[in-house]
This record gives sequence, C-alpha cells and structure tokens, in this order.
Amino acid sequence: MREWAVNTLDKLWHRKHATGAAFPEDFQMAGTRYLGLAVVLFATTLHGQEVITTGPAGPTLSGVVKDLGGVPVGDVEVGVFRGERLHQFVTTAEDGTFLLSGFSPGVVPLRFRRLGYAIQFMDVDTRTPAATSLQITLKAVASQLDEVTIAANDRRLNEFYNRKEQRGSFARFLDHSEILRLGPRSSSDLFRTMPGVVISSSTGGNIMRIRGCQPMVWVDGQRVPGAELDEVIQPNEIAAIEFYPSNAGIPAQYTERGNRLCGSVLVWTRTQ
Repeated sequence: MREWAVNTLDKLWHRKHATGAAFPEDFQMAGTRYLGLAVVLFATTLHGQEVITTGPAGPTLSGVVKDLGGVPVGDVEVGVFRGERLHQFVTTAEDGTFLLSGFSPGVVPLRFRRLGYAIQFMDVDTRTPAATSLQITLKAVASQLDEVTIAANDRRLNEFYNRKEQRGSFARFLDHSEILRLGPRSSSDLFRTMPGVVISSSTGGNIMRIRGCQPMVWVDGQRVPGAELDEVIQPNEIAAIEFYPSNAGIPAQYTERGNRLCGSVLVWTRTQ
C-alpha cells in the first residue's frame, strides 16, 4: 500500500508540471490524503526497522603478567580449569596482556605457567571490577636444562631405552635431551611430522589424531582414558616418551584390543 500511495503522488506531481494546470479541488484533497497516508506509512516503516539491541555479553577476564622486576612476560599460558580438566587457555602477548571470555558469571579458577617461572594458581570472581584489570606476578625459577641422569634402579627409563634399541622401527622414542633440542611448545608438537598424524588446535590444547582416531595415553604406566596428551603433560615435565602409531610393537602390558588402529603414547615423567 505504501508503494501505491507514493506512485499516485508521483503521477499527480508529473501531471501538474506537464499541463501547467491546477488540480481540481477534489484532486487536491485526494493528494493531501495520499500525502498524509504516505507519511504515516513511512513512519511505520521506520518504526519497523528500529535496531533491537541485545543484552550485555558474558563476563571477561583480562590483565597483564609481569615478573618480579615489573617486566611484562609474554607467552605465558593462562588456563581455565573445570574440575581437573583444562577447559580453555590463551597465551599472553609480548606486552604480557591476556583476555579470556566464554564463561558464566562467578568464580573462575586460573592457572598461569611458563617455562622458567613458578606456576601460579588463583581464583577470580568475574562479578568484581578487578576481574578486568588483573595484575599477575610470576617468580622466575632456575630452568632444569641438564640431561636426565638414569638411576640404576629407575626401571621405567631402563625399559624405555631397551625398547628404543629393540623396537625403534615401530615407534618414535624421545628422551628429555632430545625433547629439549626440539623445543616444542606443546607435547603433541613432538609428533607433527609423523605420517598419518593430524594435530589441530582447540580450547584446551591440541587434539592429536592418527587416521582419525585418538591414541590412548599412558603416564608412568597408568592408563588415562579419553585424555589428550597436552592435557596431562608439558614438554619440560617429560623424562621420555614413546609413540606407537598402531598396535604393532606396543609392549603387551599396554596393548588394547579395541584400540588397534589408534596407537598409544607412553609418557614417563621426570618425577613420579
């Protein structure tokens, strides 16, 4: 109807200018009515296009991480935990700043960690103003860069080196010194170049799959069902690691019948 009123007014206008004649009184009255109708319709259309704003976004956590000397610390992992699992994480920028979002209002448990600094934990209430201006101070600690010394009674690593010598064609074996030389950011990065392995990013760390299947993770001989490698261990915490891309070559005590094509990752920590 709005288009009809506008078109009618347009015709009346052009007709007046073409003939130079004045409109009859009834046409003038009709034009006035059409004009009023067009104004009402136009106003109604504008009202219908009114922008509707949504409610406020969820809470955020932000701040800056510095060392004891007040110097910003970059590449710090800032993680949010749910129970015992890492729910999401970000890393600080070069100026030490970070921003987290995507959670409900309330207390959020955070963990701050970076190689060369002591791990720090803190609970932050997102409902307080301080949640968006956190000031975190990390204490530097001496890095353990020395090679692992295998104690005579450390049966775990003795078995690792025996398997590395005897089954090297079945798996990838890396000890602590080799891991340090590779300098991975995440534990899963150690296997990026292995055939068939696909590593993708997620909120809780990398996801590692081989032929679309999730490898079983074992830590110091204990099975960790459903866990991603990056969720359970950091590179600097590993004394040795062995990745079997299939059941071939896996020691009998770590073999799983239902996991033949998914392989296994055996992790040996520096401290039990």
